Amino acid sequence: MKLEKVLDQLNSFEKNSFLKTIDSIITAKPGPKNAKAIDAILNNASGDLKAMDSLNIAKVFSHILDEYQEYLSHQFLHDSSQIDILTDILVRDGNCIMRQDWLSRLYESEIKGLRKKVKAFENEIESESNNGPDFVRLRDYSIYKECVKAAYTNDDFNNQDRKITIDEKRILVTLSNQLELSSEEVRLINYSITPLEVL
Repeated sequence: MKLEKVLDQLNSFEKNSFLKTIDSIITAKPGPKNAKAIDAILNNASGDLKAMDSLNIAKVFSHILDEYQEYLSHQFLHDSSQIDILTDILVRDGNCIMRQDWLSRLYESEIKGLRKKVKAFENEIESESNNGPDFVRLRDYSIYKECVKAAYTNDDFNNQDRKITIDEKRILVTLSNQLELSSEEVRLINYSITPLEVL
C-alpha cells in the first residue's frame, strides 16, 4: 500500500506522531541531504507539514528515506522500550493481516502475561533462595539483576530520564552470555527492573 493511502487511513493522533518525526528530521542540523527538494515541496504547500495533503507528505518522505532509516535504527538501539514484545507479536502474524486494533489488544494481553511471568519468576527465585540448593544459579541471577538495576538507574545522578544506553546493553549482553542465562531469563530479569508499560 502506498504511503499516501496509509496516511489517509490514520487518525489525527497517529498521523501527527509520524509528521512530528518527519519534522524533526527536516529541522535537524545539518539537515537532510535533499533539503532543497523538500523546501520546494513545503513552499508550494504553505510551508506547514500538518496542513499538507497525503500526497505531498509522501513526496517529502521520499526525500528523507535514508535519514528516516537512521532515525529508526537509532530508536531501536537506544530505546529501552518493549520492542521485543512487539516483535514477538508481529512474527506470529505470518500472513500480515493483523489490523491495528487487534495488534493493540494483543500487545496489552502480552504485557499482562509478561507481568505475570515476571512475578512468578521473582517468587520462584525467592522460594529457591530460602530452600534451594542451586546457590550458583541464584547468584548469577542476582549479579545480572543488580547490573541491570545499575544501568537503568544511573541516570538519576544527572537528573536524566532513566534508560539503558547502547553501551550498557552491550555490557549486559556480554554479562548474560558469560553467566549462561537464557534469553527468557534475561527478559524476565530485565522487566523486573525496567517498567512494563502499554505504549
